[in-house]
Amino acid sequence: MKDTKTLTLTLISGALALCTIPQALAAQCNIVIPSSHHLIDGNTLGVVAGDTICLAAGERGPLRIRNVHGEAGNPVVIRNEDGTVTTTPYEYSIAVEHSSQLRITGSRDEAGYGMRLGGTVGIGGLSEYIEIDNLEIYRARFAGLLIKTDPTCDPATWQENFTMRGLRVHHNYIHDTETGEGMYIGYTGKSRKLECDGVATTVYPHKLTDVDVYNNTLENIGADGIQLNSVASDASIRNNKIYRTGVSPFDPKYQNTGIQVGGDKVTVTGNLIYRSGGNGMMLDGDGLTIHDNRILYAGENGIFARNPAQQDSTISGGEAHAYSENLIVHPASYGIKLYAVNTATPNLIKENTIEDHGQRDAANRPMTYSYLNNNVLRQELNNRHYVVEQ
Repeated sequence: MKDTKTLTLTLISGALALCTIPQALAAQCNIVIPSSHHLIDGNTLGVVAGDTICLAAGERGPLRIRNVHGEAGNPVVIRNEDGTVTTTPYEYSIAVEHSSQLRITGSRDEAGYGMRLGGTVGIGGLSEYIEIDNLEIYRARFAGLLIKTDPTCDPATWQENFTMRGLRVHHNYIHDTETGEGMYIGYTGKSRKLECDGVATTVYPHKLTDVDVYNNTLENIGADGIQLNSVASDASIRNNKIYRTGVSPFDPKYQNTGIQVGGDKVTVTGNLIYRSGGNGMMLDGDGLTIHDNRILYAGENGIFARNPAQQDSTISGGEAHAYSENLIVHPASYGIKLYAVNTATPNLIKENTIEDHGQRDAANRPMTYSYLNNNVLRQELNNRHYVVEQ
């Protein structure tokens, strides 16, 4: 049976001491972490499923969380106690490793967010089934959220041995990252070359599945707004508001999109992307569904998309893309540029609306839709194009 005794942590002569906390908080917090404490180790603290760990209000330094495990339907919750928790901008604000069934949340009221975190919130170390919500993350030197486990010489990190599952990211406010993404989720490269025990070794990064990123607001982002890569299946990016991306990217040519996706069976719907530095969306995968998004004043194409077959001629028969009911206003280049080739069925382009200044390309065609070649199978239905003169 779970011990319901409520505890707080106090530092006494460098050692941890346990004492009871006021009854008013007993129903809310099983453990309270003082601002002077910078590590939550679930094994050391005896954390069990269903526990609520509260962070004392006030200014604190970076916090490392490890070995915290809840259960399905009964997660461990880490949140602010009864006031605002703040961290001064640093390399990271919170780093999570070797944890699962964990929710990190900040209460919200008219005064703002219960956690104001200066620096990256990182989720790694083979963690999965993580929920992150109602946080304000600002002035991260790189990405606001960094969620992935890089492949190393440890076989546990390899694609065949680990899949990150059960990620929920919602109702966060991420702004003013210095050079990196608002959210960097999943490893970007296809593989990584290492020397393991003196032997040249190619390792492959883990995939992700069961991912939902929704109702977040991102503003003034150094590189891409939301980057989600290495998706195996079952991922969605929905109802997010993304304002000004690619403000100061570490790679000005590529890392400046509103939303970047790499992987299969991803749904992107209901998002607002306003003034991305480059493409409003940059997509690479099979079976992508792009529906009811608003992309305004993209610095390049409204949407640029391709699939694995476009990059490898030995591949064919991948699942088609579907683009429907999207509104694209005044992109600097094309509305939708589609390079998804040799799909099993035609790509669907249906009931999209593009407004531009009437610009035409080198072949004197309207810069609404552009296809790589006739290998881009497609069905166009009821799309609209409006020209608004400058």
